[in-house]
Amino acid sequence: MLGEIVEALNSWEGTCSHAKDRSRWRIVLACISWTIWKERDSRCFQSLENDVQKIKLNFILLLCFWCNQIYSNDTVSIIDVLDSL
Repeated sequence: MLGEIVEALNSWEGTCSHAKDRSRWRIVLACISWTIWKERDSRCFQSLENDVQKIKLNFILLLCFWCNQIYSNDTVSIIDVLDSL
């Protein structure tokens, strides 16, 4: 499993030519991983299951929050971040 994750990270790194874009890809990958982890925990330990649309919404909201925290002094909007992906 670890090899698959490392390979995914390396392939995502190769898609960006600018350092700023690479950091945004890292945020997206971390956000996807965290969203899936939280959904898994919810299903395993609380017997709660969200539908796919809710999971996507949770991802977008978390991504917006994290980007707002990281890029708060930057003029980049969340729309710009999503467009750059």
